[in-house]
Amino acid sequence: QDPNADTEWNDILRAKGILPPKPKSEAAITEEQLIALAEEAAQRVIAKTEAGEKDIEDLTLDELDELEDEETERIAQEYRARRIAELKAQASKGKFGEIINITAKEYKQE
Repeated sequence: QDPNADTEWNDILRAKGILPPKPKSEAAITEEQLIALAEEAAQRVIAKTEAGEKDIEDLTLDELDELEDEETERIAQEYRARRIAELKAQASKGKFGEIINITAKEYKQE
């Protein structure tokens, strides 16, 4: 079985100290980061409207939907880029560790 699998059994083994704690992924997006991205998107919309475009209150429903779609797509692209970077980082790690040359004597001892 995979000790890094996210199962109840592995959670129990971790709680008892049999398995080491599960390493946290550095590239994973947290809830706080998603909130920050949404706030950034809102600020960009406000900045666009203040830059001479229509005031946000004056936009039609279709225009608001379009703005929302653009921001949703941008956030999805950022998330996708981070996830791809995370997967590439995992793939670049050596699967089996390192290769060490050993002599016949060392092999017999093992």
